[in-house]
This record gives sequence, structure tokens and C-alpha cells, in this order.
Amino acid sequence: GTTNVFRVLGAKASLVTFVGEVLKGVLACLLGLWLLGNTGASLAGIAVGLGHMYPVFYKFKGGKGVATSLGTSLVLNPLLGLILLAVSAVGIAITHVVSIFSIVSLVAFGLINPFLCKGDVAEIIYSIVLALLVVWAHRTNIKRLLSGTENKLDFSRKTTKRNLK
Repeated sequence: GTTNVFRVLGAKASLVTFVGEVLKGVLACLLGLWLLGNTGASLAGIAVGLGHMYPVFYKFKGGKGVATSLGTSLVLNPLLGLILLAVSAVGIAITHVVSIFSIVSLVAFGLINPFLCKGDVAEIIYSIVLALLVVWAHRTNIKRLLSGTENKLDFSRKTTKRNLK
């Protein structure tokens, strides 16, 4: 969602979208944490990711869940979430390819967080499931990456109403 909004409406609108999607993940996990502790936060993390990717009201056609997953990671492992966000931001700024760093950051979270969560089974499952869901959502991007045809972001372009016609 954030990348598409950037391409169509520009940086300001994409920032609003990004913040909203991250907050959705944060709030869902905080609610789960409040209700059922870390297990609740882990379950809420999976649920909000699935809800974002497969929304009932849009015939199960949603986004890829990266920003929402970031929000969940900021509750369950804030330091790791922030580190991966920073690495992704630098990588995207250098390469202009969002999908690579979306996939890499979620796979890295899925591989690293299970070792940091002190054996919490629910959080281990959450970490791995979310990584797999995001990779699955990016399967067409992966094909384009392998064929060298993946879209890049053009940070120099100014979006105006004329560009949208």
C-alpha cells in the first residue's frame, strides 16, 4: 500500500499510509498484549497480518503486510524491528527497490527473533508465520526480481494532479 500510494500520490500521502499501517499492527499487538500477554500479542500479530493481506470486505484481496508487520514487530521486539527498518530504509534509498528489503527484513525478523524471544513458542510461531506470509505475498515480486524486471521507485519525480490523469 505504501509503495503504491507513493507511486500515485507522492511522498506525503505514502507517509500517512505507512504510519497508518504501522499503527494498525502496533495497536492490534498492544490489545493482544493487554488481553493475553505475549501470547495474545503474537496471535494478534498473525491476525492483523492476515487481515491486512486477506481482508474480508475486499474479497480477500489486500496488501502485502510489510508496514503492518513492522508495527507488530515494534511491539514484540522493538529493537530488532527498528534495526531492520533502518537497514531497509538505507537499502531502499540506495537501490530504489522496495520489495527486496521488504522480503529481507521480514525473513530476517523471522529468523532472528525466535532466538531472542526466550523460547516463547507463540512468538516463535508468530515470527515464522509472518515471514512466510510476507514472502508468499511477494511471490510475483520475486519472479520479477529474478527476471530483472522489478519496478523501482523514482524519488526524483514530483507527483502532481497532472501526473494522475
